Amino acid sequence: MPVTPVVRGRQLSLFGVEARPPAPLDLEGLLAGAGQVGRMGGTGRVSIVVDDAWRGAVLRAELEQRGLAVTCEPTGEADRWQLRTSYSALLAPLAAAWLDEWGVKVYPRSLALDGRRLRLWVAAAGSYEGPRSYLLRLAPRPIEPAEPEPEALEIDEIIIEPDKPRQILPPASDSRPNVRKRKSESKITAFDPGPDEYADVEEVFDAGEWVDDLPSVELDPVTPEADRQPEVIDRQVADNWIAVGDALVAVGLPAVLVGADSGDPAYRIVGPRRINRLAELVGEPPAEAPADVWPA
Repeated sequence: MPVTPVVRGRQLSLFGVEARPPAPLDLEGLLAGAGQVGRMGGTGRVSIVVDDAWRGAVLRAELEQRGLAVTCEPTGEADRWQLRTSYSALLAPLAAAWLDEWGVKVYPRSLALDGRRLRLWVAAAGSYEGPRSYLLRLAPRPIEPAEPEPEALEIDEIIIEPDKPRQILPPASDSRPNVRKRKSESKITAFDPGPDEYADVEEVFDAGEWVDDLPSVELDPVTPEADRQPEVIDRQVADNWIAVGDALVAVGLPAVLVGADSGDPAYRIVGPRRINRLAELVGEPPAEAPADVWPA
């Protein structure tokens, strides 16, 4: 009687990481996300920026397992790291399939995602959005600009002014001009803010003498929220994202494209059953991955 092998109670998948050995073309999983590919002569190179140090460490080990020389260096932005392979003839087929004649990244029509490719994508940019949804990012997270710190002053630049003596003004006199009398008979009610000090005095200034001299100010028209144009997305980029969505559907992972108009595009996989399907495909989490990040 045949027995289907299992790993930690999970059935092996025909598209999972156990289905075949690792290969250089698995880096298509990085290119499906934010990865970039370049070519030089008969060689190719892949690079990607990741958000956490553990992602860089995991990907470096995965790529070295495929016979590729890899560097991983901080970008200087938050906790971001850039992973880059050396130019290699092993990646030449990848560059030929993913670059057009002008060197623009174009997703091939033959794109097929399996466990090995998805494992690299999850390691590079996968994360939970909540208990029932998982994100596969298509670009690095946008960095929020930090608030500038106040400029520190040197000791000799700080000037402390001495306290000025308080000036006590004499009480107002009814004989001075432009001083308005208090209306003593006013009564305060719930609708009256108090005595009207200006009720019994004639206006001293003629407003008509100086109003015409004021400059005119034109305000920019306010654009209603409904009339604002959404961010324009390049047609080639949109086609690339659609190709990735089709490849996800082909392996049983229908997903929703989110964040395209906010600069944070990603495919959202919703529901425990689909997340469990993703976990079956990508295999066990690496030791460096946090427990709340890898699909399970």
